Amino acid sequence: MLKRILVILVLALTQVSCYISEESGGYTPAELSDQERQGIEWSKRELLKIDDLKIGNGPVAAWGRKISADIEVRYSDGTLIYHGPAIAYFGMRDRVFIHNSVEERGILSLQQDGIIVGLNGMAVGGMRHVIVAPNLVCFQGAIGESTSKGADPNITCDLVAGERTIVRVRKEKLVVEATLTASCIPVFMEIPFIYKGQFRCRNSDIPKRDPNTPLWHVY
Repeated sequence: MLKRILVILVLALTQVSCYISEESGGYTPAELSDQERQGIEWSKRELLKIDDLKIGNGPVAAWGRKISADIEVRYSDGTLIYHGPAIAYFGMRDRVFIHNSVEERGILSLQQDGIIVGLNGMAVGGMRHVIVAPNLVCFQGAIGESTSKGADPNITCDLVAGERTIVRVRKEKLVVEATLTASCIPVFMEIPFIYKGQFRCRNSDIPKRDPNTPLWHVY
């Protein structure tokens, strides 16, 4: 019975155009321009305070990666906002659409650019302490834009959004403890009328983490 099903599936696939690609659909990594790189590095340097508590030895959280981490987020007075797993697609087109996907069951999707940028440059297995300035909380501009506007503490927005959970956060300083658990290159498959989505996630040793570069460097 199983063999018959496999034969039928193979025959079906030969009748449709099927492709597997790391750059397909609306999920392709966006090109990182010099202006965007400068903006992200400015944000990491001026609006984030980053302290590596443990250096990992796995794949690096870099541009064009799907990043998974266990995070704990608090206000500066110690009030707990969220503690648990989270994912982010850094430097990929249509990030909002991906964040709203319900395919990652049981895992929450990051909505805060400040936290996402704070994870950049970590290696899997590493632990990092990040303080996010209010200016980068609820920031609605594109990643890579710099901002020096004042922060309105009365504004609230989504910190994370998952299948059933939405956590609201005030525009205040955030204290984040993060352990990077995965960083991979999404590979997507599309079979017309049958399936379209992530097929697997490929590990890569490139880029290498350079211990001589400053923490605000963008990988």
